[in-house]
Amino acid sequence: MKENQLSGLLITGLLAILGTVTGQALQGYWDTKLAAKEFQSKLILRALEPDDVNERIKSLEFLVDAKLLQDPEVERGLTEIISKGEESIPQFQPENTILPTTGGEGFNPSVKPQGLEGITPLVALKVRHGDVIDAVTPIFAELGSDISIQNTIEGNRFGGGGGGETILEHDGYIITGFNVSYGYYFGAEQMVHIQVIWNKLTSSGIDPQDKITSDLLGSGNYADITRSEQIRADPGNYIDDFSILVITHTDGTTFLSDINIIQEPLSIRQ
Repeated sequence: MKENQLSGLLITGLLAILGTVTGQALQGYWDTKLAAKEFQSKLILRALEPDDVNERIKSLEFLVDAKLLQDPEVERGLTEIISKGEESIPQFQPENTILPTTGGEGFNPSVKPQGLEGITPLVALKVRHGDVIDAVTPIFAELGSDISIQNTIEGNRFGGGGGGETILEHDGYIITGFNVSYGYYFGAEQMVHIQVIWNKLTSSGIDPQDKITSDLLGSGNYADITRSEQIRADPGNYIDDFSILVITHTDGTTFLSDINIIQEPLSIRQ
């Protein structure tokens, strides 16, 4: 093949490759721009959902203060609307939907699988989390006569399917409490953070000195923290069960809203 023919083929090939790469880059750029605009619109519509106009204003102000609106014109327009007062703040109600309220599975007074008998403490937790806490799956244990963990039983998942999942467990330990933060997330109050506390289980009972604390789950992005709680079993008690409350937003996404433990004295069941 002559040198000029080879050069021509190389140039043609390079132009084809550059054309493909450029086209993909431009397509990616516009896809990113469209995704950003769609995300921005969803943020504003979510902020306009609550019944309470003050909550709507608070959510809109948060979007502006946190610089979550990438379009300067939208930010300026929203700021002007907020400055006009409550009468200028509309409420967004999507067709064929209801405003945020307790939904999904609603209030669940017990998360424990049926059929468990004897000493069956909560030992582990699967947590789905992203900005806030999406769901939990409890894991209980059956204990032997020497108060050792014999095998574990996983319960159902309570909450939504968003976020990523983290398994919180430690061999030989049982869960004795939670640190929980609550706050408003797009107009609804729900669980933002959760942290698990374990204590060592020994043949003589629960060791109050041997304690492990998990990482704090839930990033808290876009959430306004309103309160925090330390939920603990009393000394010598274990968590036998817990109740859970979930909340469903208008787009169908479900999150955790509240949690309360049910405890039992370990000594009574030996």
